[in-house]
Amino acid sequence: MFRFLLPPIVSFVVVVACTAQSSSPTITTVEFQTRNNTSASDKFHGSENGDAAPVHVSKLPLRSLLYPGASTKIYARVVPFFVPSQKHINVGYKSGDPGQVRRQVEDMISRGIDGAIIDWYGTEHPDLGRASEAFRDAAESHPGFTFAISEDKGALKDCRRKPGCDPTRRLIEDLNYAYDHFEKSSAYLEQNGRPVVFFFDVNQVHIDWPRVRNVVNGNPLFIFRNVGALSRPESDGAFAWVDHTRQPEMPDLDDFYRKALNVSSFRPMIAIASAYKGFDDRIASWSEHRLTPQNCGQSWLDTFARVNRYYSSTHQLDYLQVVTWNDYEEGTEIESGIDNCVEIQPSVSKSTISWKISGNQNTIDHFTIYASLDGKRLVPLTDVPADTRSWELRSKEMPPAHYRLFIQAVGKPSIVDKMSPPLSWTRPK
Repeated sequence: MFRFLLPPIVSFVVVVACTAQSSSPTITTVEFQTRNNTSASDKFHGSENGDAAPVHVSKLPLRSLLYPGASTKIYARVVPFFVPSQKHINVGYKSGDPGQVRRQVEDMISRGIDGAIIDWYGTEHPDLGRASEAFRDAAESHPGFTFAISEDKGALKDCRRKPGCDPTRRLIEDLNYAYDHFEKSSAYLEQNGRPVVFFFDVNQVHIDWPRVRNVVNGNPLFIFRNVGALSRPESDGAFAWVDHTRQPEMPDLDDFYRKALNVSSFRPMIAIASAYKGFDDRIASWSEHRLTPQNCGQSWLDTFARVNRYYSSTHQLDYLQVVTWNDYEEGTEIESGIDNCVEIQPSVSKSTISWKISGNQNTIDHFTIYASLDGKRLVPLTDVPADTRSWELRSKEMPPAHYRLFIQAVGKPSIVDKMSPPLSWTRPK
């Protein structure tokens, strides 16, 4: 007769499961709960403008930061210029790499993002256009995920410098190319059957917009940046950006939302709200020394709270744009996660585990308490609310042994998760 002996960690799991009268807890590891789970490169080690080195990021859905019952579609702004031909910082990947773009799309989906808006520099910059092509292909391979093109002012930069070049004609050529190569995709963003095209400061160049409307293919909707676009005759909508006033009241965003609601009462207008963690362009070659502090993740939460002040389940916001997914140089990227400055100081006395917190406690969604027999494999014991600071260890659920206990502060969406150092605790026989 053979006797089957369970390994200690498995035996521990079985005891916890049977006592809790639930399915067996998932065994995880310290390495898994602290590793980089984003599409950001492990080669990126953080930067002085506040971009965090990629570690473990909360994958709770971004929609949970919006008002209850929100049907809002969430898009992430993507920049394409991390390529060898461009003089930008090294973030550890190439923007047009199909494998990298696939990882980015999958990371976005895992965070509850519905699509991407890609900065596009027109037909004269094919090196920068590869990211748009890769996002098109990746979106088509991920049903439900959509993408859109945003013509950047840089697309017309060369034309402005070239004698005899007509920016309006160049824009028309770009838009017709975009129609043929992007807007016909089954994954392209449409509103009421019309493709949606964004513009980033193209209006800084004189454009004959009626002429553009008359000859451009696809009958696209035109969406421009900032509040002034709400009153422009050629505009079908506007998207908010970063409020650079550095005032906690965010007056620029208030102005945008108030006017968007007013205009929509008498004219069809697409209003796209903005969520961002902060802004710091000190490492960008074009720096204007602008700074909107992150405040350890609070700015991120405040931008959602600002949206919730104006929109609700009875007055839905159609779209929200994350500014940005990966602009590392302006310090707006959320790809690598948003640092909340949290540290956990745990302690244990008899059968009670307690902890103190430093950093921004508002950014914590909940705590998960783990136990380990070997300091590597983890069994989750419980989840407790974010305002909890102690928990009674249920000795009857844990066989007599020497344990290492861990506390994880699980962040709100896209906030970095933080793990405590291990605590030693022995349950006597």
